[in-house]
Formats: sequence, C-alpha cells, structure tokens
Amino acid sequence: MVKLAFVQLSDWSSLDLAAKVHFAGTSGSLRCAARASALLLLSIIFCIPIRARAQSDETGIAPETVRKGYLYKEEWSIDAALHTNGFYFGFNRGSIHTYRKTRTTHIGIGMLGHPLETRISQPTGFSYRNYSSYKFGKVNHLINLRAGRGTILTLTEKARKKGIALGLRYEGGVTLGLLKPYYLQVREERDGVIVARQIRYVDAPEDFLNPDHILGRGSFFKGMNKVKLAPGLFGRLAFRFDPGAYDNFIRTLETGVQLDLYASKPEIMVSEKNAQYYLNFYLNVQLGSRKTRSGKAN
Repeated sequence: MVKLAFVQLSDWSSLDLAAKVHFAGTSGSLRCAARASALLLLSIIFCIPIRARAQSDETGIAPETVRKGYLYKEEWSIDAALHTNGFYFGFNRGSIHTYRKTRTTHIGIGMLGHPLETRISQPTGFSYRNYSSYKFGKVNHLINLRAGRGTILTLTEKARKKGIALGLRYEGGVTLGLLKPYYLQVREERDGVIVARQIRYVDAPEDFLNPDHILGRGSFFKGMNKVKLAPGLFGRLAFRFDPGAYDNFIRTLETGVQLDLYASKPEIMVSEKNAQYYLNFYLNVQLGSRKTRSGKAN
C-alpha cells in the first residue's frame, strides 16, 4: 500500500512543490513506488516552465532574451576611420530589431585624395623654414559630406563575458562633395624684394606648377567662399569584430571597402587623370552605447 502526502503549497508563484511518499505493505510495493515516482516527475516537469513564465512576467524579459542579450532597443556610435586615400568621421543611430539585426542611420564628413598625390618637403634652409610641405599639382581639396542608411548583421554569438562576435555592416546613401581650392605660397618679386603670396591654380598656372617658385602649402581655410559642389553616391561593406556585441558599451573594429561615385569627375589634380569613382579600403574604430526605449543603458 502506498500513501502520498503532499505538503501544502505556500506560494503558487514560486511553485515550491514537496511530496512525501510513504510505503506500507509488501505486496505490489514496487509497482506503487514506480507510480509515485512518475507522478512526482510529471509534477516537476510541469512546474519548471510555469516558474520560468512567472519570472518572465515579473521582470518583463524572456529567459532567451537574457541569454541572447536582446535587452537593448536603440544605440548610437561614432566612427573614426582611415582609408586608402583619406579619412572620415561619422555618427550613427541604430534601431535594434533583433539580437542579430540593427538598422542604422549614418551621417559623416571626410577627406578624399587622389591616389597619385605626392607630398613634397621643402629644404631646411633659412628661406624655407616657415613653410609647410605641399602636394604638387593638386588643384582642389575634396571634402565629402555623407548621409545614408545601413544594416548591421551579427553572424556569430559570443560568450556572455568574453569572446568576439563577428558581424557584417553594409550601408549606402548620398554624398555631397565640396571642392575647395588648394592654395600654395609662391615667391614673387616686388620692387626688388622677394615676398610670398598665396595663389590657387587658376590665379597663376605657371607659378603654381613651377617648383622653383613654390615655397610651401597655403592656408586650408583660404578660399572657403570659392567652393564648388560635386554630388554623388557612396556605399560601404565591412566585416565587424565586436567584443561587446551584447553589452551596453559599443567598441567595435571594422575593416572593409568604400565606394564613392560622383555625377561628374571631381577635379582634384591638374596634371593627372581624375576619376568619376574611387574605391578605398578602410579601417574604422567605432565607439558608442546601447540603451532601452526608456533611455536606460543598463
């Protein structure tokens, strides 16, 4: 004979179930014990998911959500990148759709140079000591203002406290190129006295392309009122190495390719063939933060 005595449940939300099984008699005791064990096992199996659901209701976070790190809903980050022929800085805002996918909005500013630009250093003599090195034949600085949309895909999972998650980032959008004249300081004789003056290519082409007349680079800020526009498109594709893929603090390294395509050929150099598009490899360090909808970084 088998007697089952159940302890009264003190808290149904926690479902701390206890059972006491007492055996009496000799005939059929093994069969009764097996039935009692099965009943207890079924009770435990049904209690576990109910307990997990109760914890989820209390915290508002599903157990798998905690494991995956899909606690955050929004993020922001800044880019600091070097590429083959220049650099750029950017700002990103992201909406985290799932723990694997984030949609981003990007704005940025950068400089793009011609692949054949060559920096020339002046001699260290007295007459040149106050002048900077320059790029021979450069006509314009090309400053790019970019705005676009993108997607970040996390391809692998990482351990909660260590490991690196691998990902993919792709984005594209519009580019507004600003062609600002490049100035040189050249020698000029006035009443028997040698003086320096700043010129751009269209002011005096002969002096601009004469190394014997060039003293050094002119001011970057000169000619801001003579900027010309060069509209276009851009696209990026990069691999991401993210040690904090599910953390609130973003610290990511990206390496990939960047394509800039313009409506017409931007005039960067005077003596070299200018292209309508430029493909560059780049390395980007990204820092930022993730947060919930309520604005808490957790």
